[in-house]
Amino acid sequence: NITSDQRAVTTVALQQLFVLNSDFMIHSAKALATRLAQEADDDAGRIRRAFELLFARSPSEQELQLGLRYVSAEENEGKQLLTRWERYCQALLGTNEMMYVD
Repeated sequence: NITSDQRAVTTVALQQLFVLNSDFMIHSAKALATRLAQEADDDAGRIRRAFELLFARSPSEQELQLGLRYVSAEENEGKQLLTRWERYCQALLGTNEMMYVD
């Protein structure tokens, strides 16, 4: 047996797509979006709260602005399975910062 102090990153694109589109991740994204809506009154507050819950830190100004632009953008035509907030939460849940602890 060989031990290692660090896990090698072996995620390939198909693995990440499976994780993001799994029922578990979709349910988790919906639950997080619902919680954020209950715990903060505005979009900036929801983004700050999401970073606090998921990453135990505040978002950088760039992360905050990017999130605000995303959640306030107009929807493209076509039926979406998830709301914009749910998709934003799904993206946060799928980040390396959320999946791996260094």
